[in-house]
Amino acid sequence: MNYQRVGLIGAGVIGQAIFDAIVTQNLAAVDYVLVDEHFAPPADATRLREHLTTDIRRALTAPTDLVIEAAHPDVVARLGADLLAKGDLCAFSVSALADAAVETVVRRAAEDAGTHLLVPHGAVLALDGLSDGRDAIDQVIVTTTKNGANLGADPSARGVLFEGSTRDACARFPRNVNVHAAFAIAGIGFDRTRSIVVADPDTRQMRHRIQVFGQGFEWDISVRSTALGGVSGVYTPRSAVGSIQRIFGFHPVAAC
Repeated sequence: MNYQRVGLIGAGVIGQAIFDAIVTQNLAAVDYVLVDEHFAPPADATRLREHLTTDIRRALTAPTDLVIEAAHPDVVARLGADLLAKGDLCAFSVSALADAAVETVVRRAAEDAGTHLLVPHGAVLALDGLSDGRDAIDQVIVTTTKNGANLGADPSARGVLFEGSTRDACARFPRNVNVHAAFAIAGIGFDRTRSIVVADPDTRQMRHRIQVFGQGFEWDISVRSTALGGVSGVYTPRSAVGSIQRIFGFHPVAAC
């Protein structure tokens, strides 16, 4: 797709990595980076500062053909339909779509406008394979293990904090299970995909295990990444930049 002007929502670890990639690789013109009023940019982020805004109206009226969201599921819920009415939206906070009403409104907005909602693969792998084989898949289980502090729980918490449908997991841990949401969207849906969230006070890693059981095949994929201090691991911003590069057709090796 030929995107000329983009807007960014969110300037945390992932948002800044995406901004830097777009600017340094000259992928597109950045019209704005929308943040909340409490955001404090790093002292050395001169280029980022020039694009910062807290004005939502500016985001909704800017002449962008792609908006990249890397902030919070609430942003997708509140602004997703309006953004899709005028251009494409790449949403990293796809757990927002676990709310059936939000998913309906967002999908309808994209259909009515002829725009696209793009779902990046986030901190994991194999979404394309899951999508290709969804008609032959019987069960998907996604298990995430993090320190309780990274899950918004007691740092000393240990053991299973949640086990149930991915739809319910997204309601309980909206910022921690975007991986689960992405698998649900690519595969067999929010209600049939099973989520397990585990707290481990002794780990500094964020671990995702994806088990897929199909008609004549099984996958067992494990991904580990050192925690950066919040809800993201070291691999996540690298993965996010890779997704954006592929959207712009800028990648040394093309996956098909």
